[in-house]
Amino acid sequence: MRTKRRRLSTSTMSPPPPPPTTSITSLPDDVVADILLRLPSPTSIFRAALASKHWCSVAVSPSFVRLIREHHHFPALLGHFLSCNHSSTLPLFQPVPLHADHALAAVVRCGDFFLTRLQDSGRCALEDCHHGFLLFSNRTKLTIFDPTTHQAVYLPRPPRRPAPENDYVAHTFCLLRDSGGARDRHRQFFRVISLQHRNRSARAEEYDSRSGEWRAHPCTVLTPARSHDNRFFPAMHAAGRIYWKYSSTPLLLCLDTKTMRFSYVGIPAGVSHGSAYAVGETEDGTCCLVHVRYSSAGGCHQLQVWLRGDDADAEQWLLVRDEPLLLGSPAPVHWRARQVRAVVAGLVLVCFNGSSAHLPHVAFRLKGLKVEAEFTCRGPARPYLFE
Repeated sequence: MRTKRRRLSTSTMSPPPPPPTTSITSLPDDVVADILLRLPSPTSIFRAALASKHWCSVAVSPSFVRLIREHHHFPALLGHFLSCNHSSTLPLFQPVPLHADHALAAVVRCGDFFLTRLQDSGRCALEDCHHGFLLFSNRTKLTIFDPTTHQAVYLPRPPRRPAPENDYVAHTFCLLRDSGGARDRHRQFFRVISLQHRNRSARAEEYDSRSGEWRAHPCTVLTPARSHDNRFFPAMHAAGRIYWKYSSTPLLLCLDTKTMRFSYVGIPAGVSHGSAYAVGETEDGTCCLVHVRYSSAGGCHQLQVWLRGDDADAEQWLLVRDEPLLLGSPAPVHWRARQVRAVVAGLVLVCFNGSSAHLPHVAFRLKGLKVEAEFTCRGPARPYLFE
């Protein structure tokens, strides 16, 4: 009788719970990265990354970007954000032709590159475009926006400091992105730098998304001092440093983002403050200076590329390329290089003088001088690369 009862109680026991189901959103980051890296091309990676927000966040993380650059030609140019001179309206997006690449075209269609979510932000200016993020500013706040995921982060402007720290003048903002750990894969860590000047001193005030606060770093005394009639150009990111051009001085203001200290960097011989040049990065992330000038003797533009290593002296630039800028179709005779707008991951955007207020722009790769975009606009243009 005891045995029968024991068998009866055993037969009525509930079955063990089923194992948890595995979906594409529950896979760890390292597994998702391994899957994406096994795909044959960047196009396949972009298409697979659209499967979920989790996969997209892995695909745009700085650690994955470093891996994909080792396996494929990356990042890909999606278009340019065009701003009007002396205007605080939102910039317009000019996409590049993507008819042959359906995956990249899908990224643009699914994203918010026309900034519809920011239409109610009022008058604001595009301060920076870095690592796939846009930084906007207005009188009350700053906005960081990712057009691929429609995500926006709002943060306050730097607080007013008590005397004698309140006489620093803020000139521009720029964005630095930090990678989070495996536990924070859905969070975007970032830093915002405010460039500030007072007489001979320059300092950086920094907002860190981890602390949610602004912090003023010690000032750096600069010699020679910046003149009051000398304005800054937009920030240029290169190899862990940020560079600013002066409008009337043949010097670059450089901020080391690790030590948060400023210094002056001279420009190479033959390049003046009025030349068409910009500092940026090559395909492998090396700091470079790209200079485009018109050679009357050769009847064409000349391309010069200078490199500056991490351990180089402040004045040292190494010339590695000096060749005719042959971009396939010849440019009109009246075109002259007006300004190099940007150098990002080996992509160069050059603005030329034209016959109208809408100036011609050409974007090409340093590797092979392949032209990727041609357009006209009245104001500054910033390339947007899918990273």
